[in-house]
Amino acid sequence: MKKSFLLVFTLLFTLPAFADIDPGPLLNKVTMQLQSQQWVTTNTALVNVGVNAAINDQNMGSVQNDVVSKLKQLSDSADWHVVSFNRSLDQSGLERVQITAQARLPQKELSGLRDKAKNLSKPGEAYTIDNVAFVPSDEELQAANVNLRNDIYNQAKNEIAYLNKIYPDQKYYLYNIDFMSSPSPMPMAANEMMLTKSVGRTSVTPVPVGNKAVLQATVVIASFPEVVLQKLKP
Repeated sequence: MKKSFLLVFTLLFTLPAFADIDPGPLLNKVTMQLQSQQWVTTNTALVNVGVNAAINDQNMGSVQNDVVSKLKQLSDSADWHVVSFNRSLDQSGLERVQITAQARLPQKELSGLRDKAKNLSKPGEAYTIDNVAFVPSDEELQAANVNLRNDIYNQAKNEIAYLNKIYPDQKYYLYNIDFMSSPSPMPMAANEMMLTKSVGRTSVTPVPVGNKAVLQATVVIASFPEVVLQKLKP
């Protein structure tokens, strides 16, 4: 409330000085494109597991809990989430259920993953590894975006300082900054050897997988018109 009062007071105080001036066209503007990029590394993979089952209608209520319980056998430390659940009735009167579950798994748990899914399967209930992608998590991407924005802010700050050094009478300031969203880093497919490797063999040393994140911004630096500065002087 206090800030709003000060803003209104300032506008009312300076309004007479700007009554006959449109400062917009008089601004000395410098427009530039700034870019920042960094590698976003991750040690976990996003794993999608498919479940196809034929069950009686009486067992429908417990099927989701049963699936999550079995997924814990793939990784008991992962936070499994069911992201799709579809059901249909076949000609035999059984309920056909298609489920997709996903979780982030560390690289060390990808070894022998397909064999584990196969061992979970039984007649009328099949588990498959549908997709494994090394794509950064939302938290990793958010942290990277914070770093990228801070880097662009610093670039803009340095540009303003440089302009004010070259043109000390202009008093340049940040007029506008417009961030342009960039596409999310493309997922890196998991190494097939790592997925099919049996648990009893020598494990593969985990290697951080990197994806490049890029952020661009249009930055406008401007200096206050001298005629406006003269009007503001008492």
